[in-house]
This record gives sequence, C-alpha cells and structure tokens, in this order.
Amino acid sequence: MKMEGIELYPHNQKAYDNLCAMLRDSNRACVVQPTGTGKFVIIAKMAQDNPGKNFLLLGTNDYMYIDQMANLSDIAPGFTPKNLQFMTYATAMAKARCGDEIPRCDVIVADEFHHCGAPEWGKGVQYVVENNPDAKIVGFSATPIRYSDKGRNMADEMFVGNIASSMELEEAWLDGVLPMPKYVIALYDAPKELGELKVSIEKVREKKKYSKFVKKYEELRRSLQDADGIDRIIAKHLRKRDSKVIVFCPNQKKLQEFMLLRREWFGRVNKEVHAYKTTSADPYGSRDFQEFKEDSSSALKVLYCINQLNEAVHVKGIDAIVMVRPTKSPVIFQQQLGRALTSGGNRTPLVFDLCNNFGSLGGIAGMQERMERAYEKKSEQGEKPIYEPKDFHVIDEIKDPRELAEELREALNPSTTIDEKISFLEEIAAQNGGQL
Repeated sequence: MKMEGIELYPHNQKAYDNLCAMLRDSNRACVVQPTGTGKFVIIAKMAQDNPGKNFLLLGTNDYMYIDQMANLSDIAPGFTPKNLQFMTYATAMAKARCGDEIPRCDVIVADEFHHCGAPEWGKGVQYVVENNPDAKIVGFSATPIRYSDKGRNMADEMFVGNIASSMELEEAWLDGVLPMPKYVIALYDAPKELGELKVSIEKVREKKKYSKFVKKYEELRRSLQDADGIDRIIAKHLRKRDSKVIVFCPNQKKLQEFMLLRREWFGRVNKEVHAYKTTSADPYGSRDFQEFKEDSSSALKVLYCINQLNEAVHVKGIDAIVMVRPTKSPVIFQQQLGRALTSGGNRTPLVFDLCNNFGSLGGIAGMQERMERAYEKKSEQGEKPIYEPKDFHVIDEIKDPRELAEELREALNPSTTIDEKISFLEEIAAQNGGQL
C-alpha cells in the first residue's frame, strides 16, 4: 500500500510550524490544545517528516497508544511510524527504580505532560531525559495546570514557558475547530438535596421562622415535582434513536446503579438499549469498549465508564455524553467534555451535566465568561470568529428549583454583608482604643 502524507487541519498545521520553528532554537517546546483537536496527528507528522530520527512517546496507558494508532490508519492509510516507540509513564517509573536501560532517542514526546508533575511518574520522566541528554523534549496537553497540586504550571516547569501554540476550549468553539455542544443541566439526586434542607429546617426553634421555611420548602418540593425527570429531559434533547452515548460514573457502585436505570433514562428515546461498560480495573473493559465502537445497530448504544475514557482515548460518532461524576477538577471536566468533541465534526454534540446539588451550575460555571473574553480578545486583534458566544446554548432544566433552593438556603444561613463586617470591626476597634 502506498504511504500517504499526513495532512493537518489548519489549526494543527499552524501549531506544527510554530513547534518546528521553536525547536530550531530550543531543546524544549510544547503545544497546549483542547482534547479532540488532534494532538497525536501532530506527533505522527513529526515522525513522518523526520524518518532519520527516533521518537520516544511517553503516555498514560497502552490502550491510549493502540487507539491513537488505529485512528492514524484512517487519517494516513499505509503509514506506520517505525521510528516512534511508546512507553507508559508507569514503565518509565519502574525503569528508573531498577536502573534499567532506556531506549536511545532523538526526540522525547510527553503526551498529557501535566502528568510529569506527579512525584513518581516525574522521576521516570527525569530518568528518560537523563539517559537521552541530547534529545529534544516536546509536550502536548489540554490542561497544563495541576489544579490539585497548588496550581503548578507544567508548561513553565518543563518547557520554561516555550509554548509553540496555545488554544483554549472556548477559542476552539468560537473558531469552529471543535463543534459547539448544546449543554443541558439537570438534577439526578433531588431527594438527597431535599433531605438535607429538611434536616436544616427541623433544627429551627423559632416558630415564625420555622413556618416560613416549611412553606418555602413545600414550594420547592412542588417545583421539583412539576419539573421533568431525567427520562423526559434526555428524550426532549436526544432525538436520534440510534445515538451513541457515554455516561461517566463516579465509582463502580454508581456505575452498576446507572446501568440498571438505562431503560428508565433512555427508554423514551429508544426501547432497545445496548449497554456496555469499561473501567480501568475491568479486564473485559477493552472488549466491551470495542463492541460499543463497532455497534452499528438501530439500538441506542450506551457506554458506562469510570475513568477509562477521561484521557486520550477517542471514539468517533459520539452523539452525547452524560456527566454524573461529581468533580471539581477542571482537568477531568475538560477530559470528559472532550469525549463528545472532535475536530472536523459538523454535528452539535449533546452534553447532559447531571448535578447532584441545587447550588451547582456543574462544570459550566465560568465557561460562558471565558468565551466572552476570548471573543473580545479576538475581535480586538482584528480576527472574526465563525461563532459568537450567544451560539453556545445552555439549557438549565432546574433553574426555578435552583433559585428556590438558594433562597431557602440563604434564609437558613444568612451571609454577613460587607457593611455588617465593617460595622463589626469598627465596634471592636472602638472597644480597644482604635486597635483591632
């Protein structure tokens, strides 16, 4: 079979050109782009354009590499990068501990390089670098900030700020690099939230206040009864009967629970639901995952997973994702969101963010503001994005109950105003001769 040259999308060609230019003057450079934009294709392009150089790709798991190579065969039929070797971060760590030999290479590629900040994996990366002192080091990540690690910026630490290309998720949406999703917020655990509020109300001893809170609580309860359930919300927005859906679960127990609810949740879309599951601890996960990808039947296909698909694994033709994994991590949120987004996609993917509390807007909080800022910045620079922030549709299915719940919570736990705080401090100062 004739080998075909890899053609990059314009955004990746720009990143590739900048990367090559930066590496001519420096030994280290990185690319920061959202999940789904095709970062691995840039790696493959580098290997193809430099057949005389050996590349060592460091990544999180073997499955990631196998999946990416399978996708590459569709992009560049006949091309298999013989000069590209793969090693997991865990393997590099083990080799560092044992002092094992490391393959000689000209270029070390750290995929999802934010992981290099992890203590033990970081030692493995350092060992690889020390054994290849003359190698260029290239990194790719959607999220270089380690939020759970005091906000360490691995682009600064590893690549001394040499960022060849940087693109935020919101920029990718505005420029049409990634399809802009329709984002639906709903509540899946209302009884738990109601129960917590009821416990707080029962602790109120003043009869007048208690009566007021009970009235507000009943108003909230009726509002939730009138609101659509998960089944109706999904059916309202997911119209394609043979859709492929990924459901992210917080743990094994919840995965089993949500799998049992598959007909209750998705039955209004299609009575025939094919359910699959995959977790990093499940030896049959890969088989289930493969069957999910290959399922072209008229049934609605749902893949339930815990953490297997958060990072680097891509599935074509995903119509919707359901996030029921309560996470405060921007990294995990963007990884999950990325499963529904792919460069070149012309669909409008659906994202169901099933919150587990009234007070949360899910992972979407702040995203609309960032999009507004990105749009203003592009406009000031004379660029004209394909889309505008108003094109990002967020449907808040629990807006009314949320506002009622916030009103009730505020009444139960009134916050101190700035004026009240100042008055309190002035009072203390007056009692202490002007000193706080």
